[in-house]
Amino acid sequence: MADNDFSTLFNLLPIGAYRSSPDGRQLRANPALVRLDGYDTEAELLAATRDLSREWYVDPTRREQFKALLDRYGQVRDFVSEVYRHKTRERIWVRVHAHVVRDATGAVLYYEGTVEDVTKQRRAQLETQANERRFRALTEKAPLLTVICGPDGELSYVSPASRLVLGLGDEAMVGRSIFEWIHPEDVAHARAEHARVLAFANSGQESIHRFAHADGDWRYLAAVASNCLADEAVHGVVVHFRDVTEAQIAKQKSIESEARFRSLTELSSDWYWELDDQFRIVRMETGERSFNSVLKASPIGKTRQEVAGVPADDPVWAAHQAVLESHQPFHDFETQRIAPDGSVYWHAVSGTPMFDSQGGFRGYCGVGRDVTDRMRAQEAIRQLAFHDVLTGLPNRRLLMDRIQQALVASARSQQTGVLLFLDLDNFKTLNDAFGHDVGDALLQQVAARLRACVRATDTVARLGGDEFVVLLEDEGDTPQAATVQAGRIGLKILQSLREPYDIGPCRHQCSISVGAVVLDDPSHSPHDYLRRADLAMYQAKASGRNTLCFYTEG
Repeated sequence: MADNDFSTLFNLLPIGAYRSSPDGRQLRANPALVRLDGYDTEAELLAATRDLSREWYVDPTRREQFKALLDRYGQVRDFVSEVYRHKTRERIWVRVHAHVVRDATGAVLYYEGTVEDVTKQRRAQLETQANERRFRALTEKAPLLTVICGPDGELSYVSPASRLVLGLGDEAMVGRSIFEWIHPEDVAHARAEHARVLAFANSGQESIHRFAHADGDWRYLAAVASNCLADEAVHGVVVHFRDVTEAQIAKQKSIESEARFRSLTELSSDWYWELDDQFRIVRMETGERSFNSVLKASPIGKTRQEVAGVPADDPVWAAHQAVLESHQPFHDFETQRIAPDGSVYWHAVSGTPMFDSQGGFRGYCGVGRDVTDRMRAQEAIRQLAFHDVLTGLPNRRLLMDRIQQALVASARSQQTGVLLFLDLDNFKTLNDAFGHDVGDALLQQVAARLRACVRATDTVARLGGDEFVVLLEDEGDTPQAATVQAGRIGLKILQSLREPYDIGPCRHQCSISVGAVVLDDPSHSPHDYLRRADLAMYQAKASGRNTLCFYTEG
């Protein structure tokens, strides 16, 4: 390679490159290495460097180890050391590759190689190691039993507390399914809870099941689980168990000693119900707010699923059915019912299993209450928090969340989205001439036309005033394809919004200016993309309005 070619390559390398003498003097440094060491020029760096052993390495003996490897093998690869950023003395980590350059007689001329800043990676590695040490310190000495299992329940880690809690060592449990130790009557409920954890749908509250102890008895363990399958360091479901056997037995004895109706009076409810051992309703006593008012026919003889009219494969009810079949109590299970007049009602139902004196399952009894007002209030609050009051469209807060979700989904699906920023031309003139009521009516019609121009999966939002944003998702597998598709939709919007508007006695016609930006880089924030679409919109206005412009850098 010619000297000029080498010099160009040396200077253009994105990582540090150098030549140094065996006695520790820096002979050459490319611009990347100059910047890494905190200097502005190569001359400044060379003038400041006297002995790399003492001045560069945090551990001076690393230079001697480096030289020993070069003397023995003639080259060094992946030599990771903690060093000082030479000028500022900031401590960083670097990875060095080097080889020995000799003259025709075999004498060493100099060392030559590259230097790469790996501080972030090294610190992340050290943090991971520290986290692992902390994890073991917490789990190996704690009285709580901690396990890690896979999607099918196979155990990959069991803490030493297993010997205290279940009388078994981890060697007897790892590689086997956690469900092997659960009481047969509790397995269905446990599997349903595990499924909710896998779907990130668990409540985060403890679930209690019976586990087999090595002494042949059963222990009640309360569990809290977290889905960490996506975490490369864990790659499993983490479950923490605590022994609640004494408290659970005491609770059961207390329940059994109390009269059935005394226990029910402690629950606030509108009605009382009973099921037989086939989960069919055999008794229904309503309170002042009659449950029967939302029923089309008598519920007696039907299951609660039949009364609610839910499909047999509904996942929420399937999980609830698993609770019933495992004969476990449940609290505030919420159901939705449609009254004969079409009104929607919400009920919260709680129940407990009934057993005869020999322990045979007889069915369930429980209470229910109307929570429609609370559910409607929650929906109203959610609507106000995330939607524009005038148009009902998503507001800025919900839009920014949708953009972030679109960026994440785009990185996963390799499909590209586009953001359109729309501003009505001369909207202030209409407001000033006819008043805000007419202006509001126009904005509502604009919102309706925008929704009609895009798919149901796209998002139309109002930022405020006469500014709207349209988020188009999955418009193509390349930025170019997305640009073409978004251009078609943009022209459709321009044509639709140019059509006259009939607003009471006023017939108005207006145009819009549209700025567009392709969501081609998930590393940018939603605010960055909204700003770019806004800039493109102003470019559309500067181009004469009633047009669409795409954002371009520069």
